[in-house]
Amino acid sequence: MTFAFLDKQTNIHTLRIMKSWMWSVLVFALTLIVIIFLDLPLWIYLLIVVPILIIVFTIGSITYSFRKSLQIKAVPKSGYDKRIKELNIDTRILENNGFDKWHEFYMKMIPDSVIYVFKKQEESIYLCLYHFGSKRSCDIFTRYNDDYTLTTCNTIDGGMTPRPDKSLLQIITRVSYLEQLEIHRKANTFLMNKGLRYFDIPKQEFNSYFLKCIHEYADHVRRFPFWPVLLIYWTITKRGRVFCKEIERQYQEGLIELPKE
Repeated sequence: MTFAFLDKQTNIHTLRIMKSWMWSVLVFALTLIVIIFLDLPLWIYLLIVVPILIIVFTIGSITYSFRKSLQIKAVPKSGYDKRIKELNIDTRILENNGFDKWHEFYMKMIPDSVIYVFKKQEESIYLCLYHFGSKRSCDIFTRYNDDYTLTTCNTIDGGMTPRPDKSLLQIITRVSYLEQLEIHRKANTFLMNKGLRYFDIPKQEFNSYFLKCIHEYADHVRRFPFWPVLLIYWTITKRGRVFCKEIERQYQEGLIELPKE
């Protein structure tokens, strides 16, 4: 998964956190306070104050979104009708093409997300639809032995940060869910020919697995020195483009390592 959240298999998309309207309002308010009360020269404001505010709110948003108390909850009964309607349209498409809907839930992050989970019939392929209000994304993923995972994501936001070595990601944009599925299947065949074997996720264990992925991803990002600054840099430079190649090509170019055959 990536998550949009989920970048880690995560399916967590970290950069959307930085685009939340809530943090934009807070940054604007604090900026006005600084300008009015400190009377700083413009160059200090632009080169020092603004970057510091961005870093502070990046730390705050990441800390909140990936807090240890984060829980998977039922989708709220009010205020999410538009999201649910759009996700239900996608549900019908997926169910007509061999997917079973497993789960639907809500996560209070920045931004908050409604998530639908599906499993491909008779295959170890899982699909997560994320609705963030203003944006949506889709992760298709498979878990393998030896802690390897493969995520096929349909948005570049899913790859903005470094990933654990065994958390494989390929980003394919501007494709339908079914085209995304076929690209994932192709990569799955390649990985299995390299010695990996799929590893099912029991339905009753999905919630704990999902939360585990989120926290492992966040911990991985925070291991980098000066990670808030790097996060901003990765966003600006669109680091996710490095994953806009199919897994076989990433392997051929030495971008990923796989078990020896």
